[in-house]
Formats: sequence, C-alpha cells, structure tokens
Amino acid sequence: MSEAPTVDAPRRRGRPARDDRPVEETRDAILTAALQAFARQGFDGVSLREIASAAGVEHSLVRYHYADKSGLWRAAMTHLVGLMDAHMLEAWAVARMQEPLARFRTMLAAYVRYCARHPEHARIMVHEAMGQSDRVAWIATHIIAPQHRRIATLLQILMDEGHIAPGPVRPLIYILSAAAQAPFTLAGEAHAAYGVDTTDEAEIEAHTETLLGLILPR
Repeated sequence: MSEAPTVDAPRRRGRPARDDRPVEETRDAILTAALQAFARQGFDGVSLREIASAAGVEHSLVRYHYADKSGLWRAAMTHLVGLMDAHMLEAWAVARMQEPLARFRTMLAAYVRYCARHPEHARIMVHEAMGQSDRVAWIATHIIAPQHRRIATLLQILMDEGHIAPGPVRPLIYILSAAAQAPFTLAGEAHAAYGVDTTDEAEIEAHTETLLGLILPR
C-alpha cells in the first residue's frame, strides 16, 4: 500500500495544558478535528484555535503536540493515509489471490467503501489541488504517486486481457477516483436533491455496482 510518509515529529514546548485523556486519545481527537476542519474550510480557512475547540482541548495543547498548522496538517494527513492503508490492506488480503478482474472488483469496492467512511479525504484533496503549494507536492508524493502506480498496473493488465477498452490509463484513473468519491464528497447535495443518505449501506452497494457496471462489460 502507500509508502509511509514522513512527518515532522510532534513538537513539545513548555508544559502542556491539563487534559484528562490518555495522550494517544488526545492526539487522535486533535487529528480527527483537524481533518474535519481542513475538509470543511481548507487549510487557510481554519485556525489552530478552532481545531482545538472542536477537539475539546486547550489551544496550548495543540501547540504543545504540533509545531504549527503546517505540522498539524502533515500529521493529520499521515494519520488519514494510515487509515486508508489499513482499510485497503483488509481488501488486499482477499484480492491478492484473485485473478485480475476479480481483484479489480474487490479493490474498487473497498475503495468506494473507504470514500464513504472518510469523505474528508476527497474534500481535502479538492481544496488543496485547486492551487500549487508544498501541501500539494506532499499529497502528490505520498498519496497520488503510490496509489496511481498500483492501479495503473492493474488497469493495464485488464486492458491487455480485453476486460477494459484500451486507452490512456491516467485519465481512467482520475475518472474512477472521482466517480468513487462523488456521492460521499457531495453528500449534502445528494441529500438535498434526492433525500438519500449516501452513508447508508444500500446506497454504498448500489454505487459500487453501478460504477463497476460502467467500467466493466456485463
């Protein structure tokens, strides 16, 4: 799965504010709050104080664990990559013994389910990818490059075997990624327009089967 990205070590300065939770639980709360905030407002639209408030900790405690907002962003994204890898590894335990076509079905279904569980992933990617920054470069290196290498290899095999129409792989990867993410990234729109909860199990299954049906011959 994705190569483990490097991240600056949490920075401790002075004595932290009191928090009754275990340290790891506090860090998880901060990282979760950061991911949600970055997904809603983008990097520039949120402050460390807002993240601290959402996590239920003092601002000084966030600064104690993480040097600055950039350091927290990298730590939060590294945490998210870890969640993605853990989720996809479960699917890979099954898919690795399958033929390429079945493997593709298994891995795409797992990716759709990950998108449903973590819509903040795609939302952050959209916020960042609209411009150029060190954060975009980080995403390209630690998320996009390893993911695209793996799926490109599998798609090329499926093309060679005649399961998918031949063509350039890169556009197909972006089409698959966007289609897998869309109803969960735009969950508010889907609810307002259709009255559906895209996190419902039946909705996830229906989206998976529809996407597979579009890509693969029946």
